[in-house]
Amino acid sequence: MNQFLEQIDYVIELIEQANWTDYLIFILAYVILVLGLLGSLKKNQRQVWYNCVWLFVCPPLGIYLVKHNRRIKKKKKQELIRYSLTGWAIVLSAIFIYLGWMPHPNYQEVETYQDSHLVKRPNDLNLEVHFIDIGQGDATLIVYDDFHILIDGGNNGSEAKLLNYLKKVGVDDIEILVATHPDSDHIGGLAEVMAEYRVHLIIDSGESHSSQTYKAYFEAVKQQQEQGAIYLEDADMIFELSDQITFEVIETGDDNGDRNNNSVLTKLSYQDIDFLFTGDMESKTEEKILYRDLEAEILKAGHHGSQTSSSIDFLQEVQPEVVVISAGLNNSYGHPHRALLERVNRYTDEVYVTYEKGNIVVTTDGLTYQVDFK
Repeated sequence: MNQFLEQIDYVIELIEQANWTDYLIFILAYVILVLGLLGSLKKNQRQVWYNCVWLFVCPPLGIYLVKHNRRIKKKKKQELIRYSLTGWAIVLSAIFIYLGWMPHPNYQEVETYQDSHLVKRPNDLNLEVHFIDIGQGDATLIVYDDFHILIDGGNNGSEAKLLNYLKKVGVDDIEILVATHPDSDHIGGLAEVMAEYRVHLIIDSGESHSSQTYKAYFEAVKQQQEQGAIYLEDADMIFELSDQITFEVIETGDDNGDRNNNSVLTKLSYQDIDFLFTGDMESKTEEKILYRDLEAEILKAGHHGSQTSSSIDFLQEVQPEVVVISAGLNNSYGHPHRALLERVNRYTDEVYVTYEKGNIVVTTDGLTYQVDFK
């Protein structure tokens, strides 16, 4: 049953990730089919196969043709019409059920940092950013004293690996959890994380999803809310880990075309050192935000190193010294793409991929930083 549901999720993922051009091609193909059938209407309207095609392409016309076709016996006519109407009823019911099952987040509002009830930690401590080797997915852990921020939670199947890593690092609770967008390779382990840890503040992109993975995430969020967690949709906001460290959410808009481009964009700043985390944001959204303060020493490359992210204009604004790419070994997408690596290498030779280096940990005191592989 679980495998069947996973296959349904996969089909829904493909449908929802389709661009408007894909839908346009489908509509044009349908129109061409209808026009082609209409062109042979006079010649084939008495053919049983022709009537059956119309029953499934356009039921009203198909029913009319079947009812007026003397070659089809009355009992057979009833059967054909019943099969057609049943099939269409199943399709339409599935669509309505799908729309009805789509979760609807209940976001709260926080006007100031104080409203979030997060407590600033002492100054002048080391800050660590862990880019976790989670396979073909994303999971980044920020640690400052006992203040923890988790950005994404890897893919389905990587839950145990993520939980073991958090335990090894010594995470006791999570102050801020960010789900950049609802694709399974970013939220796959978050339900399990929220079952294990208390979360104080949850931020996501405002995008919902019909997948089982998102439903598990959404139910876990509601349980955290019952325990007092604050649930926010991304917008321009800044949180302070200390008097020297800020964690900023940079609003990119909510009409960027798809889930990837609506990813939550965040920036971590500790005096002279900045980190930029882009989720699966692609060049379409990058172009919209070039006027923002994007400069960062360490860039977490968008979309696992896809050629559709980290455009030249974007990199020009960021000016990265280190680029980290989270991708799985021998992944089916070919991430990271060569075109992306060539662009990044114009700015830095320090490009690290998780499947090559393992867990990548950047430690900084706000003035300098060090990159380690663990």
